[in-house]
Amino acid sequence: MGGTKQSLPPGDIWETVQKAMEENRHPQKEISPGGFTLMELMIVLGILATVSAIGYPLLQRAVINGNLRSAARDMVGDFNHQKQRAMAGDTTTEGSRVHRVSLNLGTNSYTLRRCKGTDIPCNDWESLQTKNLSAFGNDIVFELGDTKTTTFDFQPRGTVTFLNEGQIVLRNNQGSTATLITNLSGRTSVEFDMQ
Repeated sequence: MGGTKQSLPPGDIWETVQKAMEENRHPQKEISPGGFTLMELMIVLGILATVSAIGYPLLQRAVINGNLRSAARDMVGDFNHQKQRAMAGDTTTEGSRVHRVSLNLGTNSYTLRRCKGTDIPCNDWESLQTKNLSAFGNDIVFELGDTKTTTFDFQPRGTVTFLNEGQIVLRNNQGSTATLITNLSGRTSVEFDMQ
């Protein structure tokens, strides 16, 4: 073996070269799947905090205005129901009875009443139900300057009598208002001005 070279078949040389190349290669760094880096988590938390800081006041305002809408629509429903009761009459007496909605501006409540007799004008009232605006939120009140009347009498023929204008204004602490308007034919509607 001294000075002679050993000859390898050509297929063996190629395999030897490939093995040597593979042994000298540096293995690729593997990335472990299924985790986040601390930086990625901090970025996501920062985005969530920013969106929450912007969205919370808007959500709170929407909820408060939604309470005002609910209170106003409930009042409109009560007015319409009182009108229907007056027109439908009463099976226990002859004739129909006058039905009333009385506002109490000091306590922010209203009472549904009906006349105990069939006389018009009625002098003896029976309370059916008292409702308080605080059931929809403590910030909802009657707007004293804009509420024009506090008594609405629904007649058996479907009309309504009231003093001044048939307007009631509800306000919340956001400055939003709901204006209930009752016309002489007993129709009650509501208009909203949301802030």
